[in-house]
Amino acid sequence: MLSVERGYTRFVWPGLPPQAAPPSLRVSVPPTAGGYVVQTTIEPYSPTWQGEPPDALALRQQIDSLEGVVARLTDRLRILALQESTLTQNLRLGGEEGTVQPEQVERYLALLERQLGRLLAERFPLEKRHKALADTLARWKKRYKSRLAGLSQARSALYLTYWSPQREVVPVRVEFIAPTASWRLQYRIRAMPTAGQLRIQRWATLYNYSGEDWKGIPLTLSTAQPTESAQMPSFVPWYLDFAQVYPMGRYRLQEASSPAGKADALADLADYEAPQEPTAPPPLPTLSEQTLSRTYALGPQTVRAGQQSTQVFLREDTLPATFQFFVNAPAEERAYLRAGLPPEALGLWEKAPARLEVDGQEVGQVAWPPPLTEDTLWLDLGPADRIQVRRTETLNRREARLTGSTMHHRFAYTIRVTHSYPAPIRITVWERLPVSRHADIKVEPEELAGGTLDKDTGKLRWDFSLEVGQTWERTFRFTVKYPKGKPIVGL
Repeated sequence: MLSVERGYTRFVWPGLPPQAAPPSLRVSVPPTAGGYVVQTTIEPYSPTWQGEPPDALALRQQIDSLEGVVARLTDRLRILALQESTLTQNLRLGGEEGTVQPEQVERYLALLERQLGRLLAERFPLEKRHKALADTLARWKKRYKSRLAGLSQARSALYLTYWSPQREVVPVRVEFIAPTASWRLQYRIRAMPTAGQLRIQRWATLYNYSGEDWKGIPLTLSTAQPTESAQMPSFVPWYLDFAQVYPMGRYRLQEASSPAGKADALADLADYEAPQEPTAPPPLPTLSEQTLSRTYALGPQTVRAGQQSTQVFLREDTLPATFQFFVNAPAEERAYLRAGLPPEALGLWEKAPARLEVDGQEVGQVAWPPPLTEDTLWLDLGPADRIQVRRTETLNRREARLTGSTMHHRFAYTIRVTHSYPAPIRITVWERLPVSRHADIKVEPEELAGGTLDKDTGKLRWDFSLEVGQTWERTFRFTVKYPKGKPIVGL
């Protein structure tokens, strides 16, 4: 709130950090104000202070008082250590032979043991208290030095010129972008398979390198990006055309000088067929309904300046989930736990790293939200060591008939799955059959052992429930047929 006179009034506000720049500053007054801001400039400002401010003076007095307490405790612990050393030496010397009667020696040793016990009972609490007070004293001294450094460092000041046709009190709002302050979003995902839930916590890590501590400021965090361009990219057409293919026959046609050579080259050019690229299935549609940004109003917060960061809890969401184990047998003989979520669970989620916890134990990190590639949103929760998977190749044989021109390559694989969980579990096992990319190469399944085959990808899948102490074992077979004398890539 500024009290202005009639005409031009100039104000100086030394509350800006030293890194403040004019392009990142915005000064505004309400529409009901009678005047307007004429000029704003930012100039260096180095304050001079004769004495300590009240908060630094109070902190220094606390440090002096605590230093006295720590010094007295240090002296007392030193005396106790000397007494303990003396008593221990007397106990060691009390058993030696001398003119003293044995009864007197026993009474003396008992007295020393009682005194040593009382001394140890007094020393241990004092050592614990001394350590706690010493840590507090070191922390207060560090805060005091940081406060003095903040008072002596260079700052910036806002010079404001306001014109008004009359005397009035004007509320002025000053906003500026501080590039030295930032925050980062992080998720903590707690999976509870027994309850069928995922608890997703949002945490904000705050960084303040402005050189000034923020004490009790009303803090609001936003996921908007005001420094990025908001312009939509231009549309670029997608053009298709025939590629310029130069087969070997064309070069032979240029080099051939005889009519017979030209005839051979023309024959090679006529028989040439350009290789065809394999066509992949079209991708599934993904859910992309999102708003522009999300805002978190945290209320009064304190964020210290320096290299240390501050973590603030934002909110927690609970999502229903279906937990299932998956075994990708061709890739790894191991089972992985995954949580299935409906696509509607995406909602408004900002992309950020997430730490995973399963039944209270941290298992790893993922990127949240996960990509949507199926009708179910799958979240990987890490390997399951209590499931044993064994994959064995039981048949790999080539067969050829003397009268035939086709080679038969037979394969057979056996998969065995067991677990040690105290309750039944749901497991999905993936296997694969080769997929032919040529009409002369044929893959014929012989025995799928109850699995479901996707002919486009060659994925063989089993879905089953495995009871306690039960073993699941399946053997599948297939044959690859191809012409003799032609090498096959991939077998």
